[in-house]
Amino acid sequence: MQPLFTLYALTIALGSGFLGALLGLGGGVIMVPLMVFLLGVPIHLASGASILAVVATSSASASVYVRDEITNMRLGMFLELATTLGALTGASFVAMAAESLLKTVFGMSLIYGSVVMWYQLRNTRRSWVNKPNDWLAERLSLDGSYYDEARGEQISYGVTRTLGTFGVSYVAGIISGLLGIGGGGIKVPAMNVVSSVPMKVAVATSNFMIGVTAAASALVYIRHGFCDGFITAPVVLGTLAGSYMGARTTGRLRGVFLKRVFIVVLLLLGLRMIASGVGF
Repeated sequence: MQPLFTLYALTIALGSGFLGALLGLGGGVIMVPLMVFLLGVPIHLASGASILAVVATSSASASVYVRDEITNMRLGMFLELATTLGALTGASFVAMAAESLLKTVFGMSLIYGSVVMWYQLRNTRRSWVNKPNDWLAERLSLDGSYYDEARGEQISYGVTRTLGTFGVSYVAGIISGLLGIGGGGIKVPAMNVVSSVPMKVAVATSNFMIGVTAAASALVYIRHGFCDGFITAPVVLGTLAGSYMGARTTGRLRGVFLKRVFIVVLLLLGLRMIASGVGF
């Protein structure tokens, strides 16, 4: 049974890491529900393995995005101030939180992200709406540009409603600390819809941020004994390989396609997790 469990966990982690890097989710948002439902792993242990795997995801995929100059480093470091503080807040309460509550909160956060992004895509038919910097983004020079391989052109963009995205990033950090995920399910929609950052930049910047967020809360998970080596080892290895492949694929896809996949994945997982949390 143990070899089969290891193989299944490795396969789940490989696919989760691929989609996580492709969509800026970190992999945990997909991996945790699959491990809970398919392998019967308690959510606290699944989250503990996931939070360590998220660090691996960030290391593998972020290096590709930074090399290709898609990541907005200044925006990522600014938002990470809020996300790290939120992660420490959420992780400090993880031992006291009931499993049903964690599942419900998890599912609601995923559905929130999918609805926000669907609404914006429906109204604009584009993966983002170009807007100029607001006063804070202008002061901090948060705007940027990158070469879009799929479109074959240089894309320049501004950052708007920066304080709103900063606040949402704090909430993403809390959920990350509670659930052992990277928080990308909230951060990517916030950057893309609230701050009008291109989808690919939001994905790349989220991947850059999640490693720091995960490292801040992983120490708390380890202290509470939620990181089981038998579960964590195949999860980290699979996620590392999958995330590298996902990051290599992102540049070849159009932002609208990425956004549609993102919406569907979040909605399905969110509904399934809420159903489990309320006892169905």
